[in-house]
Amino acid sequence: MFPILLKDDLTPMQIENRKHKTLRRFNKQLKEIAEIQGVEQNVTSYVIRHSFATNLKFAGVSTDLIGQSMGHHDVSVTQAYLKEFNDDIIDDAMSKLLEESILKYAS
Repeated sequence: MFPILLKDDLTPMQIENRKHKTLRRFNKQLKEIAEIQGVEQNVTSYVIRHSFATNLKFAGVSTDLIGQSMGHHDVSVTQAYLKEFNDDIIDDAMSKLLEESILKYAS
């Protein structure tokens, strides 16, 4: 999964340095792709992971499944990614549910 870490004799410091260097290169490449596509927002690995999780949540995918797909071992990490679901979004979802229930039972 991480070919940058294939050597068995790497020290913990070397591992961290390689991860940092690779992440920096990946973020630079993301910025180049964003520029080519005309995306003006700052795009980083964190942004795309957060967007991935948020889009899945809006699609109705469970938080547990989102966490598994992101490699999280603890659901609280996934919940941190999804914390931006503010009360307005939750209120809107509940209103839609209530409207559907009223229409179903009124007919």
